[in-house]
This record gives sequence, C-alpha cells and structure tokens, in this order.
Amino acid sequence: MSTALTISLIILVLVIASSVIALTVYVAKWLIELTLLTKNLNETTTVVKNELEPLLGELSATVKHVNELAENANSQINTVKKIISTVLGALSMFAGKFKFLSGSFMKGFFSAFNLFRKR
Repeated sequence: MSTALTISLIILVLVIASSVIALTVYVAKWLIELTLLTKNLNETTTVVKNELEPLLGELSATVKHVNELAENANSQINTVKKIISTVLGALSMFAGKFKFLSGSFMKGFFSAFNLFRKR
C-alpha cells in the first residue's frame, strides 16, 4: 500500500475513534442529566402529593358538610311542603263547607228579606 493511503486510513480510524469517544461522552452526559431530571421530577411529584393530600382531605370534609346541609335543607323543605299541603287541604275542605253555608245563608237571607219586604 502506498503511504498516502495508509496515512488516510490511520487518520480515518483516529477520526472514527474520536467520534465514538465523543459520542460515548455525550451519551453518558445525557444519561446523567436524564437521571438528575427524573430525580427532580420524583421529588417534585412527592412534594405536590404531600401538599395536595391535606387539601383533598379538607375538600372532602367540606363536600360532606355541604351534602349534610343540603340534605337537612331538603328535609326541612319537605316538612314545610307537607305542612302547607295539610293546611291547604283542611282549608279547601272547610272552604267547600263555607261555600255551601254561604249559599244556604244567602238563600235564607233573601227569602227572609222578601217576606219582610212584602209586608
């Protein structure tokens, strides 16, 4: 082989070797950074989880209290509806009797009035 070809092949091997070494260093650095990133992400999620757990507990308790208040208000509204329907039912029953009495009373009154008017 000629010396120029030999020198070219040696330079090619050195360039490839240096490229492989640079690529290896870059990949190793990238893996180290990725590991640090995952550790930081893990710590961040742990902190967020620890901060959210009490908040979610308080939110759950608040929702339970609001639900109890809504159920209590619903039962009170149902009680008021029953009372109103009972009162209206009793009034309608008496109103029918009062209508009958008022009709009879008016007939009797006009009959008596007509008797006194004729005299």
